[in-house]
Amino acid sequence: MRGPRQPLNRRTPIEWTQRRKATLAGGVAALLAVAGLIWAALPGDETEPRPREYRDVTACLLTDQEGVAGKNAAPLWAAMQTASAQTLGQARYLEVTGEQTAANAQTFAGTLILGQCAVIVAAPGIADEAVRTVAAQQTQQKFLVIDGAAPGTPNVTRVSAADLTGTVAKLLG
Repeated sequence: MRGPRQPLNRRTPIEWTQRRKATLAGGVAALLAVAGLIWAALPGDETEPRPREYRDVTACLLTDQEGVAGKNAAPLWAAMQTASAQTLGQARYLEVTGEQTAANAQTFAGTLILGQCAVIVAAPGIADEAVRTVAAQQTQQKFLVIDGAAPGTPNVTRVSAADLTGTVAKLLG
């Protein structure tokens, strides 16, 4: 006895799978070709963004532990960033960490001096006190203090917060 009879025109599963693979590959290739044509037809970005090239001059801000987010330092930092954008001079800041005393802040002022800041801006408070003390020893360094008492040394200039952008821009210029 013989097994069940197969219809003569029926395809085997292997032939069907190979045909499906070929059809699928053709469809994917066509889809990629269409996507490539669309991508090539879209307008490209004509200009690439360039990084800002700064000059080798830096204005530095010395702040208390609140940093540039503190109420005394925030407007000063904004003014210094504006001056930096106008002159392409750099602006950076250093916050006093640890003990919040003028004696501790003097160490941080020394760090900014070693960092070759063209001018060091002192935020009101412990930074201001530290800068006034350090300025007597570092006569070659320029310092800016905001309002307050008159400076005791010629390398310290008192400015108002409103005039800080212009003053820093001149020093960075």
